[in-house]
Amino acid sequence: MNFIRSLYIRKILWLVGLIILSIISLNFENQLKQTASETFDTLSVFWSKPIISVLFGFYVSLIFVKKWSININLSLLWCVAIPCTLVSFGYPILATLSSIGLLPENIESSPVPFWLLKLFLFDVFGIITGLTLILGFFSQNQE
Repeated sequence: MNFIRSLYIRKILWLVGLIILSIISLNFENQLKQTASETFDTLSVFWSKPIISVLFGFYVSLIFVKKWSININLSLLWCVAIPCTLVSFGYPILATLSSIGLLPENIESSPVPFWLLKLFLFDVFGIITGLTLILGFFSQNQE
């Protein structure tokens, strides 16, 4: 009975932590947006979105990892985590390169930045990045 009770308590504590993480990230993002509107520098906002969503992915993965011993799942890392990382951080990288004048003209005029912007606004890729990175390193089932 104590074991079952401790499982419930852990899940409730995880939920409380999720609420706290949500409040902290919302306040941080609002502060960055306010600073960006005052200074007209939006790069910090572009970089904060994928970083915050990856942190949420890390936090969500805490529920799924049963044993914290390194057991690398290469297929999960190569086929899911790395592509999602590239999609999640692609637009902030392009925006940074564009702001310092290092983005080639043929990329700047192509539809790639607009395509990445559409995916960037969909924060799920960052969450999947964080989740699959942790599961890729601590996964118990090898495929």
